Amino acid sequence: MTSRHAPRDAPGGDDRTDQFDVVRREERLVIGTERHAIERVRLERVIVTEQRTITVDVSHEEIRLVREPIGGAVPVSAGTTDTVPEPIVVVLREEQITVSTAVVPVERVTLTTHTVTEEHRVEAGPRREEIDIVTSHRRAGGAPLP
Repeated sequence: MTSRHAPRDAPGGDDRTDQFDVVRREERLVIGTERHAIERVRLERVIVTEQRTITVDVSHEEIRLVREPIGGAVPVSAGTTDTVPEPIVVVLREEQITVSTAVVPVERVTLTTHTVTEEHRVEAGPRREEIDIVTSHRRAGGAPLP
C-alpha cells in the first residue's frame, strides 16, 4: 500500500519534502494439526461351534448262563422242583453317554487406543514482497539516460 503525506514546511525556509510509505507484506506459514475420525472399530463376540470327537468307554451288563453238571451223588426225582420262583427276572443296566456344556471364563480381551506420533515433512512456498527503488535520470529533452 502506498500513501502520500502532505508536504511539510521546514521552519525558516520553503523546503518542500514529500514522503511516501509502502507497507511490505509476506506470507507466514501456519502449520498445525487437526483430529479427524478415520475409522470406527467395534468389539463383537461371535459364537463359533467346533466339532469334537471324543472316545468314551461305555459299559453295560450282559446275562451269562453258566451251566454246571450235577454229579451222580444226589438223585433227583422227576416230580421235585427247586424252590426258585418262576420266571426269574434280572434287570440289566448300561452306561449312557451324557453331553453337557459349561460356560467358563477363559480370556479377558481389552480394546485400548494409543497415539503414535510420526514425522511428516511439509513443503510450502510462502510468498513475500520485495521493495526496490528504481530511478531514472532524464535528459533535458525528457529522454532517459542510457
